[in-house]
Amino acid sequence: MPYEQQQLIVNGIDTAVLTAGEGPPLVFFHGAGMITGFDALLPLADRFRLILPHHPGFGDSGDDPSIDRIEDYVLHYLDLFDQLELDEFSLAGHSLGGYLAAEFAIYQTARVRRLVLAAPVGLRVPEHPTVDFFSVADEQVPETLAADLSIFEGHVSMPPTPEFLAERYREATSFARIFWRRSYDVKLPKWLHRLTMPTKVIWGSADRLIPPAQAEIWAELLPNAEATTIPGAGHLLFDESRDAVDAVARFVAEEVTV
Repeated sequence: MPYEQQQLIVNGIDTAVLTAGEGPPLVFFHGAGMITGFDALLPLADRFRLILPHHPGFGDSGDDPSIDRIEDYVLHYLDLFDQLELDEFSLAGHSLGGYLAAEFAIYQTARVRRLVLAAPVGLRVPEHPTVDFFSVADEQVPETLAADLSIFEGHVSMPPTPEFLAERYREATSFARIFWRRSYDVKLPKWLHRLTMPTKVIWGSADRLIPPAQAEIWAELLPNAEATTIPGAGHLLFDESRDAVDAVARFVAEEVTV
């Protein structure tokens, strides 16, 4: 089942929203890169109404250079979900999207039924530090993001076209507005106690960007969380492992019937 795409104007920003499936709503916040697309997540649409918006500055959404903190994204999505009349839903996020999902749920605890944080960026863990992505050489990016490099086949043109490079630069610029100074939020741990909804923290065991040892630290800081590790998967765990997608589906399906 393919995605359907609509474009909505959210506080002046053209915002792309992908949807697929029927059932209880499950919102997914993507990470800072969109090279591989989101077809790997489509099995979730077998059980849920999967809603996948493109952040401003990414994919088919318009740019908003005024966004320079994660709270700006939270406010953007408050406006979007009001338009969509989404009062309650389960929420999942990967990497940058995991950090965003945590921040959104901190502000909107009553709106989020169940929460999934997949290899989220945002915590300062000195003993297991997140790699500074802006210091990674271009030729090392694929192996930093994935253990299975075959996931990039058909998504990365060789040699890269000017259009491909321009889109990657655009994504990196949008990400840098939030994370150029540091790859963590010093205030985040203070507020994680607010995430009282059932939460799954999921990580690839071969993640070279954000060490999988951070999973247990996230889980310890959350009041109602469990951690799951996907063997052999890298940072792009959903592209690399159907088991990761199925783990999300099982967890979200445990919610009460709506």
